[in-house]
Amino acid sequence: MKTKRWTLLAVFLLATTLGSVQLPLAAQVSSGITVPVAPEGVTVRLVNQTDEPVTYEALGDTQSRLLSSGDDVTLRALNTPATLTFFYQDIQKDPQTGMGLLQTELSLNEATGVLDVVIRPTNSLDADVSNITVEPSGDIFMF
Repeated sequence: MKTKRWTLLAVFLLATTLGSVQLPLAAQVSSGITVPVAPEGVTVRLVNQTDEPVTYEALGDTQSRLLSSGDDVTLRALNTPATLTFFYQDIQKDPQTGMGLLQTELSLNEATGVLDVVIRPTNSLDADVSNITVEPSGDIFMF
């Protein structure tokens, strides 16, 4: 059996080629909204406009909590970067069928500086959002 011998040049070219390939981040989207960041942190109001309970957590600031259908909650003094994650409590996410997917609508209350995050159901994988990050600069990214 004949084996192929790799030369140092071939390995270098392969490593150089692979090193220059950049994979895209999965669904990183800027919201276009900038939240004012106070010294004590940011305030976010979550609104559940689905027909099912949603589990949410502000990573590093809260434990996992439940937000019932039609309810809202205000999270105050979240440290930045603040990452919020949310998903259906009892529905498994299935991108093939569109089950368990959520979309968000963001708006900023200019008077109070509160970021409103309205959570709604969607069947579109392109619209699916389950994480929001507020950077120390106030920029928002949705994943």
